[in-house]
Amino acid sequence: MRALLLNENKDLSIQEIPTPSPGPGEALVKIQAAALNHRDLWIQKGLYPGIELPSVLGSDGSGTVEQVGEGVDDSWLGREVVIYPANGWTKGQTWPDRNYRVLGMPKNGTMAEYLLIDAQNLYDKPSHLSWPQAAACLLAGLTAWRALMVRGALQAGEHVLITGIGGGVAQLGLQLALQSGAKVYVSSGSPEKIAAAKSMGASGGVNYKEDDWPEQLKAMSGGIDVVLDSSPLADLNRYLRFLNTGARIAYYGATATREAHLNLGKFFFKQISLLGSTMGSMVDFGNMLDFIAEHKIDVPVDSTYPMSEFRSAFERMQRGEQMGKIVLLTQ
Repeated sequence: MRALLLNENKDLSIQEIPTPSPGPGEALVKIQAAALNHRDLWIQKGLYPGIELPSVLGSDGSGTVEQVGEGVDDSWLGREVVIYPANGWTKGQTWPDRNYRVLGMPKNGTMAEYLLIDAQNLYDKPSHLSWPQAAACLLAGLTAWRALMVRGALQAGEHVLITGIGGGVAQLGLQLALQSGAKVYVSSGSPEKIAAAKSMGASGGVNYKEDDWPEQLKAMSGGIDVVLDSSPLADLNRYLRFLNTGARIAYYGATATREAHLNLGKFFFKQISLLGSTMGSMVDFGNMLDFIAEHKIDVPVDSTYPMSEFRSAFERMQRGEQMGKIVLLTQ
């Protein structure tokens, strides 16, 4: 089978590798689409912890079950599925195991014609989604769901700020929050991305390159209850300019800074919660997919590329031009 393989020298290329066969408890999925994540870019650059190579990249995949191993229900054969993109966080766990691993290094990932996966990671694809849309909503949707719905405890009628609206998590977060009955505001350094978010239902947006954006956000929103954030400010006290009493800030990344200044007195007086969130459990994943299917959410896809044009796809992600997910077509 063809696969996008990253070798020991961090050279990324399409290679012919053996097609695996499922053992007990496993399934072989014919992958139709695989979405890119920044994780793939960081691994390629050697900036991700615990890199073990060679490995097939890709955490997000949609496709059809072609074979099942011993002990796996034959009813999975021929079904259109999506893949829970990790191992080590099963349905009964509040937190992941210490050996929690995302799919796509060290275990081979979805950027290949076939994927061998534990059958417990199979979930039915929401029927209204295309192959690229289904691949696009997995890791990003799971991250947004847990941060907003589980950690952030979002309620209908609340005001939400979603930062960096061009990214995949932010895009899915916008859709999830709107369908939950929240009023959503966004931030970006791109006026075009803010305009695009407003066309998708956001009530307003601010350009974080403008120094007074917290004051602008307060004026247009009246105050924010939940923040979905991957790029926290170094001075978190500026958030006090727009946060309501009892607000929750759910962080799922730290791309802008890993250290921040915080006046604890002001934060605890306003009953503000700072919440860390990473990925999500299998229960979270199933709930997210059910929500997307129930509300017929139109998952945004920025662009699709045949796997042979993977370099163009990675370059687009590197430039940060995307509005939604970039997806490889593997067949």
